[in-house]
Amino acid sequence: MNMQEDFNQYINGFMKLLERVNPGTVSAEPYCLRYLDHLLRHKKYYLSIYADVLNKLILHASKNKQEMLLIDYGAGNGLLGLFAKYSGFGRVALNDLDEKFIQSAQRISLQLGIHADHYITGSIESLLNTSFWQKPDAVIGTDVIEHIYNLDDFFDGIRKLNPAMVSVFTTASNPVNPFKVKALQEIQRKDELEGGMPSDHALFGETAHLPFLKIREQIIRQNFKDGKEEDILALAKATRGLKEEDIIKAIEEFRSSAALPNPAQGTNTCNPLNGSWTERIVSLDEYRALYKRSGFTCDFFPGFYNDKEGGADALVKKILNIIIPFSGNRISPYIVLLGYPS
Repeated sequence: MNMQEDFNQYINGFMKLLERVNPGTVSAEPYCLRYLDHLLRHKKYYLSIYADVLNKLILHASKNKQEMLLIDYGAGNGLLGLFAKYSGFGRVALNDLDEKFIQSAQRISLQLGIHADHYITGSIESLLNTSFWQKPDAVIGTDVIEHIYNLDDFFDGIRKLNPAMVSVFTTASNPVNPFKVKALQEIQRKDELEGGMPSDHALFGETAHLPFLKIREQIIRQNFKDGKEEDILALAKATRGLKEEDIIKAIEEFRSSAALPNPAQGTNTCNPLNGSWTERIVSLDEYRALYKRSGFTCDFFPGFYNDKEGGADALVKKILNIIIPFSGNRISPYIVLLGYPS
């Protein structure tokens, strides 16, 4: 383990660099711009989160930061990984499923004068197929783990990259905060039964979508043309939480055995077209078991509220942040998952 280094010391310098960023020249894609605008408007808060992620990472790393290859998974516009590079990490890879975000991250890096060592589009399989200069030592990500379709495959991929990998992820899908859970379940029900559009909230995806239930029904109708109406509707409900290729497998299983799959737990649901979960709620015990299956131990830490800005609720957030270290995850707005070899 390394000696504690406080990465908060790099926040002010990086904030000054961010003043160079001209969002209008970063991307022509509305989603990339909305996301970047949100991060820049609340940059001190998000940089505080990034510093906390790196603080937790370095305590469990087996190398000094200068020697490490760090992967920012689900990097989006790349600010977390670029902050890590600015803070002294030797090599940094930015990875995202969306090529448009990777292109945005490259343009931001040019404007900041901070360059990542790898820009990789794709999922964990893309990382496994990348010829790195050295074995990756750590993977970090904010607001991404709750969207990954198959977490077992993901952590199996991390283990293949390096069984000694240290990982730190944050997720606002805090399963032990009852207020967060209630709010997340409302979002999940809306995506499942009503659909959604970019105007729903600042970080909504790129395009509007139909209710996920309706999308699954369309997929089933296309692939089960001789199915009875009641069977089609039953399959549409039972396949909540499956993406298209697995829905088709469920249809074939139903054809042969009349067995319906079990829908996702609770109100969890995903976009059937790409497998992205809507703020998936996973219990702490499930996370522990998930990490253990891939040879890792998982520790949990509470996040903190944005008390870096003014506003009527600033005092309330400051008070909550004082209480959080004593009450733990039950009132925190997000949780931090620290993974390391068992």
